[in-house]
Amino acid sequence: MVNSPVMRVALIIGLIGLCVAGGRAEQRGENPPFLLGVLNRDGLAIPFAAYTGKRWVAPWPQDQRGEMPMTIDDVDRDWWGIGEKPASLDVWWNGTRTGEVAITSLSQVKVLCSVRLGLRTDYKARELAPPRLRQPYPKDGLLVSAGVAVGPIESVERGSTEWSRALALIQDEFNKNEKRAINSFNGWKHPFSEDDRKRTPITMEAMYRTASDEPGWTTYFVESVRQFPARLRDGGCGLATTGQGWVHVGPGGKTHVDLTSHVTYCDRKGVGFMLPFGTVRAGGRTYWVYQYSGYDGEFYQVVRPEPDDVKVVAGYHGGSCPE
Repeated sequence: MVNSPVMRVALIIGLIGLCVAGGRAEQRGENPPFLLGVLNRDGLAIPFAAYTGKRWVAPWPQDQRGEMPMTIDDVDRDWWGIGEKPASLDVWWNGTRTGEVAITSLSQVKVLCSVRLGLRTDYKARELAPPRLRQPYPKDGLLVSAGVAVGPIESVERGSTEWSRALALIQDEFNKNEKRAINSFNGWKHPFSEDDRKRTPITMEAMYRTASDEPGWTTYFVESVRQFPARLRDGGCGLATTGQGWVHVGPGGKTHVDLTSHVTYCDRKGVGFMLPFGTVRAGGRTYWVYQYSGYDGEFYQVVRPEPDDVKVVAGYHGGSCPE
């Protein structure tokens, strides 16, 4: 008990100082250092990004070379990206905390045709983990240290007003990028004319969104395709043009579209797809965290969406197979 009036005043002043300091830290967007990792259904994890309190880093080597450390305690502190091994990791699935795991040891992790140095955890999946031959391998969440919360990346309802508006917004950019992708092939001519291609409808397949840090702006990621009918020589799998990328919608009708297109076949070889892990706050800013994977590659990224750009602040190549 504090009996002295002087001590009571000092305590009150101290508490006010702590509140003010905490408020200032929140305004500055300060964070404790934290680690991000992807949790596979078999309990193996790959760390792929860390926030040091000041900047994003991804210090892990792309390939597993040489001998592994004997124990988890033999790992160099710099390997963790945050200066030390986290005591535990929370498991998040796109805005929902689903549990907590502990790191038990180091482990080699096979991703497609690549091997990475990862972590073995005490995670117990509710579903039976498939063999590692299955790719992309099922993920059961995002691992996060230091009690950092993860927000959702929402799926936009198919056929909604936002869905239809985004489809209309990407039309011109889709057509320009399709033409650019066709011209990138040396000596190859698309069997469908430009007019025929434009008459072939674009289908939106997936769409995700979050509110931007910039007032009045919303960031979307879209996955779309223009599928052409199969010709006799196509073996039942016709040509397709994919259009994937970012749509920014702001106040007063302001928009910005940034797509990447690929010309491929219906099997979508060479095309990746997003698996959203959620959003995190660091340095007073919001970042998207996701996996981008396909037949021949798997990547994990942290990006900062802005009204006219999306900046990759940390990325890690999970694995790939040669063509």
